[in-house]
Amino acid sequence: MSSFSYYDLLEMFEQPGCAVCRILQRDAHQMLDSILYERVTHPPTQNIFRACRGLCGEHGWQLTQFSNALGTAILYEQVAHEILTIMGEHSPGRVGQGIRRMFTQHPNAALADALEPTTVCPVCVMTDDAEARYLRLLTDHLGDAKLMGAYRASEGLCLGHFRQLLRVTEDIENSKSLINAQNVILERLRLDLLEFMRKNDYQHVSEAVKPNEANSWIRAVSRMGGERGVFNGRRKRN
Repeated sequence: MSSFSYYDLLEMFEQPGCAVCRILQRDAHQMLDSILYERVTHPPTQNIFRACRGLCGEHGWQLTQFSNALGTAILYEQVAHEILTIMGEHSPGRVGQGIRRMFTQHPNAALADALEPTTVCPVCVMTDDAEARYLRLLTDHLGDAKLMGAYRASEGLCLGHFRQLLRVTEDIENSKSLINAQNVILERLRLDLLEFMRKNDYQHVSEAVKPNEANSWIRAVSRMGGERGVFNGRRKRN
């Protein structure tokens, strides 16, 4: 593991949100940028897009945010061509389809099966691999005072990544330190939520809502579900 990744994590802890989610967002952005500006006419890349029937919904929509309409069009024309080819080869009524229907309960089963992706979204594959590396890096440095100090001062990990980190952390003392830090961070968030709720009561509407209280409900969503676009081990691949 490179020291660069270690310092990346330290830097991410200084930013709002889950550090692991944030670094995965960055990695996904860099990969999508590379695909669009370096590999749209690369046959192996086009073959991957054909096989996975385009990127997963989340990463596909992220691709549209790069304002590279032509690159996106080139890649997805390949996907459309692949789907049209499959539909032409497996549509009901073609020669041989009658025999296949004898062994299926639905006339469209063969076509539906053929349209299933034969590989997964490449950005999902990359982020899954990176996620495992960063969690391993974290657990290897939970005894590091500098990193744990950055952890305690941060917003902690989202629930999904905290749960995954617990599963790969076997050292008892490191586990205690991790759980204590996450507990303090979560309690801090809960107090912000309680204050936000209290100050929205008609009896206390004259009290100013602090910024950390005002955005507490948004932070609560991201702490439990992860940052937008990162699936924390619950990814449903296409």
